[in-house]
Amino acid sequence: MELTLLIAVITTITSLLIGTVLAIARLSRFKILNVPGRVYVETARNIPGLFWLLFFYFVFPQFLPFGLGEKLNAYPGYSVIAGIIGLTFDNSAYVSDIVRTGIMGVPKGHIEAAVSTGLNRIQQIRHIILPEAFRLVMPPLGTRMIHNFKNSSLCMVIAAPELTWAIQQVESITFRGLEVTLLATFFYVFIAFLSSRFIIYLEKRMRIDISSITQMRT
Repeated sequence: MELTLLIAVITTITSLLIGTVLAIARLSRFKILNVPGRVYVETARNIPGLFWLLFFYFVFPQFLPFGLGEKLNAYPGYSVIAGIIGLTFDNSAYVSDIVRTGIMGVPKGHIEAAVSTGLNRIQQIRHIILPEAFRLVMPPLGTRMIHNFKNSSLCMVIAAPELTWAIQQVESITFRGLEVTLLATFFYVFIAFLSSRFIIYLEKRMRIDISSITQMRT
């Protein structure tokens, strides 16, 4: 269970960071930024997430020079690392779409007000655009992160010892598949429920913060 949570937390953070950067890059007027961003998103989004787990576990090490691939394959924890990279690569594309929608939904008047106060582009993104964008897309973004948590079960195909893999091992030894499956089901439902409540809390908290800032400006 601990490893399942670890994979979910790490991939949630990394995919949120990468997805946000991709969203900003895709909205840039510079082709050197928006073209690679679009290629990344279209590639990752149109290929099943399971493929990326298999790719980073079996194929990616073969491209590494100086025998690094053999060292990775011999490393006992590489299945977990490959799972984290694969899930991050897949989830980042969907996060990028969500954050991009939020950025496009920020009222132009707010951006113009930020420009009039002398904020540069980076300051606009950090203090105005991203906070409002995340407030707008918190529900779908939270749903996507819960989906990413459930996708951690896909790591069983590359023998990462997460919960679903452990269930399979216990069932093959004890033949008590019903009991362990019910326990795992309760765990997934419980964590997903807690996550959804936390997302609702964040949504309310951000709404209050944004409202307070707006009142102070007026």
